[in-house]
Amino acid sequence: MYSSINILILEDELIIAQDLVEILNELNYQEVFMARNYEQAIALLEQHTIDLALLDINLKAAKTGVDVAHQLRLKYNIPFIFVTSYSDNDTIQDVKQTKPSGFLIKPYTKELVLASVEIALFNFANRNHPEEFVASNSEFSELESSPIVNGYLLIKEKYRFVKVAVADIYWLVSDKNYVEIITQDRRYIVRNSLKKLMEQLPSENFIKCHKQYIVNLKFVSSFTPNSLFVNEVEIPISRSTQEEVLNLLIKSN
Repeated sequence: MYSSINILILEDELIIAQDLVEILNELNYQEVFMARNYEQAIALLEQHTIDLALLDINLKAAKTGVDVAHQLRLKYNIPFIFVTSYSDNDTIQDVKQTKPSGFLIKPYTKELVLASVEIALFNFANRNHPEEFVASNSEFSELESSPIVNGYLLIKEKYRFVKVAVADIYWLVSDKNYVEIITQDRRYIVRNSLKKLMEQLPSENFIKCHKQYIVNLKFVSSFTPNSLFVNEVEIPISRSTQEEVLNLLIKSN
């Protein structure tokens, strides 16, 4: 199942908010929700599955973007980027305790919005693998990983990430430096290794049955000592994995 990335914008200046929505839409992020105050932001968080928030620090209200950030950190566990006109040291020191995924300084360009959003999503998804974190915008073009977060595989397509439900993956097959991911709806090609993907996939559902294949056990319709079948497609079982694969298939049936 394919799903869009949902982005929340907290901004009390309507023109600025609409400009940011337009930029995100141009970058193919179509599911964007706008809030003008703390209460609206929390209501949207309760109503929708939000993947990333862009928060204006200074709102013309008692509660600010920093208050929303605290809630995101404590209750919702999603990444957020502060959007502000102020880049002075005092402002940075005041908000850094919330551990934002980035800062976007006004006025911003479409390129900076793109880099900030994708780096925030990538780093959040890889938060348990700090060696893979992206440190700066200069490394943006090197984002080739396909991290898994909240049951979704994040796949980079052109200028955005899309979410693919891990539970809907039929099988994965490697071809040198690329992996093809097959789901019910479509196929995706990512620049990654089968080994890295296997480390992220739930071991109770996925098994590497061959040096080139990983299969979701729940979609296996039949099998022989040397092959298994998913949607009538034959997938080989290597000799080295044969015993483990067959034991798991017998148990799952």
